Amino acid sequence: MFHKILVALDHSETALDVFDQALDLAATTQANLMLLHVLSTDDQDAPDAPTPFPSMYYYPGLSATSISVYQQQWEQYTHTAQDILQAQSEEARLAGVSVKITQKQGSPGETICEVAKEWQADLILLGSRGRAGLSEWLLGSVSNYVMHHAPCSVLICRETETPPPNSIPDHLNQQLMSNLAGWQ
Repeated sequence: MFHKILVALDHSETALDVFDQALDLAATTQANLMLLHVLSTDDQDAPDAPTPFPSMYYYPGLSATSISVYQQQWEQYTHTAQDILQAQSEEARLAGVSVKITQKQGSPGETICEVAKEWQADLILLGSRGRAGLSEWLLGSVSNYVMHHAPCSVLICRETETPPPNSIPDHLNQQLMSNLAGWQ
């Protein structure tokens, strides 16, 4: 079955489901896990890179300050991501699952595929944000890239949808139900 499962995690809510499913699967199949976080400017928690604007050239100190602030934010982002991986690693160990963690900087899709190939993973688990159409074309889809370039099987965990709220007010819904009951 599966011996090595690579779990690609970001900081989305879907990542919690991905980790839980990976942990269950690894415990069931007695597989080893590798938890991977790719440091990328595309990640929702990554700091925004400073963008130059005309006055920065007139005030060079402003440019140096913004770069310094960005570097501090990036270091904090890196440490926070590492702490999350450590906590998930500890949870896996407590569940009796052998686990490694790694954090690399790069393009998420390419990095996931490279790590899977280097580690000789049997399966990659990752989440999907549900991008489609124009947003997928413009922003790209990590899960789509991995699915087409991975050296092994890929399991994509979709974002769980919350059911839409009932659009019919309760009093109308009750009236509708009583009318339907009368037809029987």
